[in-house]
Amino acid sequence: MARAPRVGRDAGAAGRVIYLYAIAEELTGLPDVRGVDGAPLGRRSVEGLDLVVSEHDGAEVAASEEAVLAHARVVEGLVERADALLPARFGRGFRDEAALRDAIEGRAASLRDALAQVRGCVEIGVRVLAAEPAPPPATESGRAYMEARLARSEETERLARELHEPLAALARAATRTVGATPRLLLSGAYLVEPGALEAFRRRVDELEAEHSELTFVSTGPWPPYSFAPGGET
Repeated sequence: MARAPRVGRDAGAAGRVIYLYAIAEELTGLPDVRGVDGAPLGRRSVEGLDLVVSEHDGAEVAASEEAVLAHARVVEGLVERADALLPARFGRGFRDEAALRDAIEGRAASLRDALAQVRGCVEIGVRVLAAEPAPPPATESGRAYMEARLARSEETERLARELHEPLAALARAATRTVGATPRLLLSGAYLVEPGALEAFRRRVDELEAEHSELTFVSTGPWPPYSFAPGGET
C-alpha cells in the first residue's frame, strides 16, 4: 500500500509541528471544531495579526482526506468570526514559535494588504467546459494540424476573455486560467461582495444562456483561498 504523503517539513528536531489554518484580523473567537488529527485549536498574535493554529507531536502530519476536510472545517468556521480572513494552504507547518513568527513578520505588510482586499468578500468559482473536440482528419498534414491547433488556441483565449471580463467587472478581484485541459475554457475565481452575489449569479446564468453549447459550473461562496498571497502562507 502506498504511504500517505506527509506535511510539516519545517518541523524541528524536537518533533513538534505548529500547523497554520488561517491569518485573520479582528478575530472574535475560535470555532467549536477540532483541527487536523483532532487537535484543539489555538491562537497566536504576530504584528497585530491573529493566527489560528494547532500543535502536533511528531515531525510530520499525515495528509489524508480527513485532514483536508478538517482544515476546511476550521477555515469555514472562522469566516463569521473574523473581520477579514486569509486561509493558509493545506499542510503549512512550522517547527517552532520562532519559525512561525519569522514567516509572518517578514510579510506582515503584504498580508495586511491582502486582508484589506478580501475584507467582507467571498470567493465564487466558475468553470466553463466545451464539448469534446473532434479528432483531426486522418489525412491532415502536419502543417494543417498546427495551424488548426493555433486557431483553436486563439479562439479559446478570445472566448475565455469574453466569459471572464463581465464576471470580473462584478468582482473586487479575479483570477483565471485557460486551457488546462482541451475542454476547460475557463477556470475563474472571483472575489465578490455579498451585496453583489445576486447580480454575479444572474450574469453567470445570462452567459450560460448565451452559450448553450458550453457547460458552466459555479461553486461557492467559499473563503477566499485563491486570494491569499503565495509563498509562506
